[in-house]
Amino acid sequence: MGSRIKFMSFIAALFVLSSSTAFSFPQITSNVETEFGIYSPYIVNVVPNVQPYTIKLDLSNVTNKGTFQLTDNEKKLLAKNGFVASPTKYKQVYDIYNYCQKENIPIFVTTDSMLHVYHILYDYTLRILETRKLCDDLEKLNNIMLKSAIAQYDMATTPLAKIATKKNLAYFAVASVLNNPSITVPTQVKDLVDAELKLIEAHRNFDPSPIFGYDEDYSQYVPRGHYTRNEKLSRYFKSMMRYGRMMFRITPREGIEKGIEETSQAILIISLIKNSKIGSEPALDAWNRIYQPTAFFVGKSDDLSINEYIEIIERIYGADYANLSPDKLADSTKVLSFIEEAKKYHSPMINSTLVWESENIEVVTKGFRFMGQRFIPDSFMFQQLVHNKVSGRMFPKGLDIFAIMGSERAYDILINVYKQNGYPGYTDQIAKMRDAFAKMDDEVWAQNLYWNWLYVLMPLLTDKGAGHPIFMQNKAWLDKDLSTSLGSWAELRHDTILYAKQSYAMKTSLPPTPQLVKGYVEPNPELYARLASLAKLTREGLSAKNLLLTEFGAKFKQLEELLLSLKEISELELTNQPLDRDQYGIIVNIGKTLESITTFPPDVSSEIENQEDEEMAIIADVHTNPDGSAVLEEGVGYPMNIFVVTSVDGELRITQGAIFSYYEFEQPMSNRLTDGEWQNILKINPPPLPIWTGSFID
Repeated sequence: MGSRIKFMSFIAALFVLSSSTAFSFPQITSNVETEFGIYSPYIVNVVPNVQPYTIKLDLSNVTNKGTFQLTDNEKKLLAKNGFVASPTKYKQVYDIYNYCQKENIPIFVTTDSMLHVYHILYDYTLRILETRKLCDDLEKLNNIMLKSAIAQYDMATTPLAKIATKKNLAYFAVASVLNNPSITVPTQVKDLVDAELKLIEAHRNFDPSPIFGYDEDYSQYVPRGHYTRNEKLSRYFKSMMRYGRMMFRITPREGIEKGIEETSQAILIISLIKNSKIGSEPALDAWNRIYQPTAFFVGKSDDLSINEYIEIIERIYGADYANLSPDKLADSTKVLSFIEEAKKYHSPMINSTLVWESENIEVVTKGFRFMGQRFIPDSFMFQQLVHNKVSGRMFPKGLDIFAIMGSERAYDILINVYKQNGYPGYTDQIAKMRDAFAKMDDEVWAQNLYWNWLYVLMPLLTDKGAGHPIFMQNKAWLDKDLSTSLGSWAELRHDTILYAKQSYAMKTSLPPTPQLVKGYVEPNPELYARLASLAKLTREGLSAKNLLLTEFGAKFKQLEELLLSLKEISELELTNQPLDRDQYGIIVNIGKTLESITTFPPDVSSEIENQEDEEMAIIADVHTNPDGSAVLEEGVGYPMNIFVVTSVDGELRITQGAIFSYYEFEQPMSNRLTDGEWQNILKINPPPLPIWTGSFID
């Protein structure tokens, strides 16, 4: 069954399932065939049986407590919970581990550090793919679509065909100039294009589009995420954002005549790309070379796209539609028939524009986008948990995602700390969403890298009961794992900020060193196994399409092998079995290993990095509230120290590792933050950490 059909079944499930189903965490135990390759799970089969131990309140039975300069409150939290975290000014995760190795401090290898390394490889792989391939394909596609749009405009004679082709010409001219400012704008549409570019340059909130007439959120065109790293990526961002956001609606609020006009535009665009060639190659091939790899990274378009519209146009106009004149394609009778047929196709699940609460999102936003932004499950969750689904709730919280994905602790914080049950309908919506996601099958979770990344995080959401080390058997560790999940998710949203469709509320391994200091691995073998499987799918899926540099393939393989080693070490720890010297060597050298995996040769780094990449701190806006002209920002700050009391060779000792610092706050939509701006904020006036993290951070 295709992923789109799965999504539609998913939507239907929201309205028929009861709210009493207990969440069941998915567990993929056999190979899953996806459009991009075979997902092969590494299996974990271990029963935790760590021998319990007691930490004295004064830490007197901890052998190396004098090594660390802890505050009185940190000592209390360490004795109470078995671990404590504290902020640092280190720029990177591996800086902490390299410091520990240098100072002969026992190391605690965290899930946070491994998730962060996957983020770096994922993000850099996407950057190099965009820089070396997709940017060039986009420029070629823009050039031919603009050239063909001029010819089509000149051929049109009827009033409808003339206005539709003129607007299309302006549409492709804007996208072309955004990617290449030296492009000459056709005189026929220069006024329209200049007016549109002026609004994009100002990037202030919502304004009526001079070309399309409806309100557009021009604040979205500020390059963010990794697209600030060089001018080529920034221009690619703006041009692709244009293609991802501008709608050709079939039933707009302005009435059927506007629907006929915009649908005529879409039909004419299909004819354009079908007839156009880049040299001897069909222009549609260049479009697919951009769309398909990004679908592997993020997912498929949430809106009707070229493929669906080709199906409909062949049904209404015949297989020879590409040879029809603009006048015949823009025949209002035929266009109306096209609209009726298009109504039968799927509606968008995420609203990414201005919709009034009296309107039906699925009706007024349904239509075509040239390179539509992608359906992602977390934006859909947000959409279902803000106004008007949940009356008066204009902003979601990152915790919503993990409450839906099965975290009882996330739900507890949302209700008892943030009082979200004060919004009518909130708890009902959470229950519906949890029921629906609990019934998603393996194919859905394995379908692309985005869904699979979320699947990797699920082992962080479960209670760690008897048999686990004592530091994992308390509420504070659940909070730490939630912070880990949120930090990793924030990195995922950062990496995919261009392609992921944002929700809107409705308006209203190295050899051991000679001196071996025995450390510990955070024993979460299920997470390491899932992340190893994801690293393997990423490497093999991209390699099969000839989209992975040898350098990146080797790094994904190195990460996969490291994760499998950490999985094995975790299983030994959980079953009271000794580690050998090589395994302790993996722990003590973890800083250099992580630095090696995430450091690239000059020919790669000079192409896709700038000074912002010297620090791990990143930021991404994930939701927009048009009423308050504000966005929700999700950020990762500097790495934090985590100090954990572990039992090694029968003695208790403090081990040190690195974890995420996670931030969530509102920001004016006219000032969506870049990574550089966020890093400056962290240095000058950082926002507070979430209040619930006080259970493990002093």
